[in-house]
Amino acid sequence: MKYKRFTNDEIEKANSSSVVDYIRSLGLEMKRKGKSFKIEGYGGLFIDPYKNRWYCFSKRKGGGPIQLVMFMENKTWVEAMKTIIDFRRKFIDLNKSYSNEIKPMKKEKRNLAHNKKLKLPSKNNTYKHMIAYLIKTRGIDKDVVYKLIKNKILYEDERKNCVFVGYDKENKPRYAGLRGTNTNSPFKGEVAGSQKKFSFNIQGSSNKIYVFESPIEVMSYLTLNKNTEGIENHHMLSLAGVSDVALERYLKDNPSIKEINLCLNNDETGVKATSGIKDKYKDKYLINVEYPMLEDWNEELTELNKHSITETKAMAFVEIEVQKKPL
Repeated sequence: MKYKRFTNDEIEKANSSSVVDYIRSLGLEMKRKGKSFKIEGYGGLFIDPYKNRWYCFSKRKGGGPIQLVMFMENKTWVEAMKTIIDFRRKFIDLNKSYSNEIKPMKKEKRNLAHNKKLKLPSKNNTYKHMIAYLIKTRGIDKDVVYKLIKNKILYEDERKNCVFVGYDKENKPRYAGLRGTNTNSPFKGEVAGSQKKFSFNIQGSSNKIYVFESPIEVMSYLTLNKNTEGIENHHMLSLAGVSDVALERYLKDNPSIKEINLCLNNDETGVKATSGIKDKYKDKYLINVEYPMLEDWNEELTELNKHSITETKAMAFVEIEVQKKPL
C-alpha cells in the first residue's frame, strides 16, 4: 500500500485557509485596490479576499492558498502543504485573523439625468482627446475605438467628453452617457433626458448577449478578448449601472437571443446585481457568469498592460477631423 502523506481533511483545510491571513503572517503590506489587495514587490500580485484567490499579472499565474505558497516561496506542492499545516497550527494557537478587517467597498451613487427630452451634445471638431484617453490611458484597442466611432455610437463633444450613444428600434438617439477625458478631474454622467433602457450597446448577429455595467467595461472586455474567434458577432450591452431595465428592453427587441453572459463588476454591488439578474432570467435563458479578477474589466486590462510580457507596440494616434453636424 502507498503511504498517504496527507489526509483529505488536511487538504480540504489547506485549500480553505485564508490567503489574507497567510500574507499578513509574512509581514507583507497589502494595499487596497478596489475590492482587491495588491502585494507590493511581486509583479502585480493581487489578492481577492472574497473569493480567497490570487493572481499575478506579470507571471500570469493564480490559484488558491496552496498555489500561493508554492508561488511566493518557490516550494513544491508537498512542501507548501507542510507550510500551510504549520501556519494553521500557529494561526489557531494565536487565534488571530485579519480577514474580519476586510470591509466591502461602497460605490458612490451615480447622478441621474433629468426627466426631459434628450438632446445630444454638439460634436467637437476633433476626436484627439477622446482617442488619446481611451487608447493610451484606458488601454482600449484602437480597432475597437474606431469601429464604435464608425458606427456612430461614440464621439467627442465640445467639452472633450466621450459620448456613448444608445438608440431605439427606429435608430433614434435615446441615451447618451458621458465620460470625461481629463484624468486630473474625472467625470462621468448622463445627458439630461437619457433613458437607461436604451443604454449604450453594440448590435450583434449571434444568439448571445454580454452584459456590463458601463461602456468602458464593454470596450475593455472586447480588447482583452480581441483574439477570441467570433467575439465580434455577439451582442454587447452596458446597463449604465446595475439595473436590468436596458437588458429587459434589449431582449424584447431581440427575441433571437438565447444566452445571457453576465460580466458585471467583481464587487459587492456587481455580485449582488448578478445574482438578482440571474434569478430573474434563468427560466427562459441560458445564463453564464464571468467576473474580472480585479474590480472591473478595465482595471484588469490596464494592470495586464503594465505587466505584459509581449513587446509593446507604438501607438499612432490619428486625429479625426469631424464636421460639426448632428449624428
